[in-house]
Amino acid sequence: MISCTQFIPLYSEFFKYLEKRGGYDAVMEYWYYISDNSLGDKTNPNSLISFVERDGPFEGAINYWNHTLTEEACDILMIHDYEKRYSYNLMRHCPSRGMLNALDHIEPYHNYCEHCKVIYSRVLEKYGIVYERDHSKIDNAECSSILYEKGNRPNCDFTKPDGSQTVIDMKAEDNKYLHRDFHLLGDLALKYCGEKFGDEAVADFLQDYTNHFYSPQIADIKKRGLVAIKEWIEEIYKIEEAEDVLRTSLTEKELVITISKSPVIEYMHSLGQSPSKYYIEETQTLYATIAKACNLGFELEYYNDDGATKFRFFVK
Repeated sequence: MISCTQFIPLYSEFFKYLEKRGGYDAVMEYWYYISDNSLGDKTNPNSLISFVERDGPFEGAINYWNHTLTEEACDILMIHDYEKRYSYNLMRHCPSRGMLNALDHIEPYHNYCEHCKVIYSRVLEKYGIVYERDHSKIDNAECSSILYEKGNRPNCDFTKPDGSQTVIDMKAEDNKYLHRDFHLLGDLALKYCGEKFGDEAVADFLQDYTNHFYSPQIADIKKRGLVAIKEWIEEIYKIEEAEDVLRTSLTEKELVITISKSPVIEYMHSLGQSPSKYYIEETQTLYATIAKACNLGFELEYYNDDGATKFRFFVK
């Protein structure tokens, strides 16, 4: 499993992968796909379009971001003016972009933050909502945006509330960074990759991603052996608040991992969603790649529809 707290590097690396295959047009095509099949998915109650259609275009967009930015533990000032029909957001620190900036062994995709403008605008413009963004400070993980109804751009200083607006001053420490909807987007990336380029492309991408992004873990495993894998996987399930589904058994020569059910698949089902046929590769390909890089053996014993699985790493 790739933790939802580590989805952003996968996203960034997938953008790079697409650009290598088809240039920037291929990246844009994927962003349109995300917009239509994730944010624009009416079957998912957490999608932007579901909020918009439930609560109305303007209010729905605000409610969507109030929900999403809380789960992403953003440091943000939000000013909502329901009378003048605008919303201003000052992102003082974006934890997602901040994560990419903080990685020493991976460079962010060169136009990473642009996807926010593209995917959200594509949905909102159909409902008469304009979404403007300022990315001039993204190197510091800062950005700002304004949302308003078409033809009604505010002519006031929307950065300075006068008391009639709803002001939400959210600090990063107020919330936990655990946005489980990122799991759906990670699976959607693999689905797109497989349907666009074939099953082998999914394996190729995940192998490259694993060797690149997990290089610190690979170095630790080479140094400390199987116990490093055990501690790493236990930490993932702790972060995901799913320690109860994980069981490990470690000997000098073998590490056996048993997972009673997938917390990700369970979450998907709670939203009426289902994993793609490629979701298994976040276990099968990812861990096999880790094992190969560390000169260990890997065997997937079983993987059930609910994500219950058993696999082992062993010394050759």
